[in-house]
Parts: sequence; C-alpha cells; structure tokens
Amino acid sequence: MSELLQDPFVQSSVLPLLVGVILVGILHLLRRSLAAAGIAAGFLVVFALVIGLPALPPPSSMGKLFWASAAGLLLGVAADVVGVRGRVASAVLAVWLAASLLWIALPALDSAAAVVTLIILLGTAVWVAFARGSDESASPMAPASSLLALALAVGGTALIGSSASIAQMALALAASAGGFLLWNWPVERHGWGLSGQAATGIAVLLAAVLALFTQTQAAVLLLALPALLAGCARRFLPQGNGRIGRALSAAAVTVVAVLPALVAIGAAFALTGGEASPY
Repeated sequence: MSELLQDPFVQSSVLPLLVGVILVGILHLLRRSLAAAGIAAGFLVVFALVIGLPALPPPSSMGKLFWASAAGLLLGVAADVVGVRGRVASAVLAVWLAASLLWIALPALDSAAAVVTLIILLGTAVWVAFARGSDESASPMAPASSLLALALAVGGTALIGSSASIAQMALALAASAGGFLLWNWPVERHGWGLSGQAATGIAVLLAAVLALFTQTQAAVLLLALPALLAGCARRFLPQGNGRIGRALSAAAVTVVAVLPALVAIGAAFALTGGEASPY
C-alpha cells in the first residue's frame, strides 16, 4: 500500500481526488456553504503528504505557496461562515491574492520579463477576485470547471517542462476540484463562495511559481485564460430540461472550460519540439 502511495500518478490524481471527495462531503455535512473549501483543504493535505509540511517562515517559493494557500483557505472559510458576500468579499480576496503573489514573486523580480509576468498574474488575480462566483445562488459548475482547467494547464505545462513538484501539485489541485465537481453532478448541490474563489487563487499562485522560478515555457498559460469565461459561455449553451438535460448542460460547461487548457498544453508540447518530459 505504501508503495502505491509513492507512485507519482497516484499522488497527483487518485489520492487528491479521493481526499477532495471525502473533505467536500464532510464539510457539506458541517455546513453546506463550506463544501467548496474541500478543494483547497484537499490540496493542502496532499501537499503535506507528498512534499511535506514546509518550514515557517518558508525558505522556498513552494513553501510560500503552501502557507499562502492555507491563509486563503482560512480566509475563505471565515468569510463563508460569516456570510460575507459582494464587493467586500471580492476586495478581501484580491488583497490576499495580490499580497501572496508579491510575497512569492519578490525574489524573482530581477528582470523586465519577470515584472511583466507579475503584472499579468496580478491582472488575472483581480479577475478571479471580482468574478461573480461568490454568489451563493450561482451555479458552482462554471467556476469549478474554470479552476479544473487552469490547474490542468499549469500541471500539464509543468509536466512537459520537467517541473515535477509543480506538476504534481497543480494536477492534485485539479483532481481535488474534480472531487467537488463529482459532488455537483448530475445535481448541483453546493454554492461556490469565497472558499471556491480562494481555491482558484491557488491555481494562480501555482502559475506564478511555474512562470517565475522555472525555465518552462509558461507564456503558453495565457492560452488557458479563456477558461475563466466558462460562466459567460454557459449563457450560450443549450440549457436542458429535466435531470438528464441539466446534467448534459453541466458537462458541456466543463468541456468548454477545459478546451483552452488543452490548447495551452498542446502549445507547450509543440514548443519543446514534440519531446515528452522524462518525468
């Protein structure tokens, strides 16, 4: 059993999927609005199991990623318990995400390219923070699918670029988001809340570590940004009637969100000359 848990495929897919499903279910029993917190919680559990609990203060970018993600999870849970919504919640999330990006990126800001990368990441953070996903009455499928797509894009790009730890953690985040999606398909049960938006922020932080601290062709991640528009795309998709129709509509949203991620991964593969990662 221990050998199975040491397998990189299990660590980045099966394990986080199971952990995500379990944590989403437990948090749903405690409080329905906290179900989305199971995504970030699952990511942190898998991080601690696979990489280990980072020191505090953290000496590395991955350590900063862990503690910044933990702070985002606590912030999201607190906001969802209190019932903070609207622009106040968005502003709080934006401050956390911007501060986390600056904390992680500061040692790497030694070139104009790094500064431009940080500006793009901050712009993405603003979009994530002020997206309308925190509305408890809104469907969770579109924002969760966007998170799945972004995490897949980061994980796939890192995998091709031989950034093993980043690839594992990004794919683990995607699998944890998949656990949440399974709970909400074919019937949508949960809201997204600030906890869900914080989980999407973790994907942005992973992209920052990949872009600023590795030689991977991280610029291809720009091709995955349309995944954030999955909620807008849903308006143009047929809205089915009945249980089967609604299930198909939700699945279609996920497919639309994931397509830009696949384009980004394909571009990263093409830029390597078609050579697969040795990882």
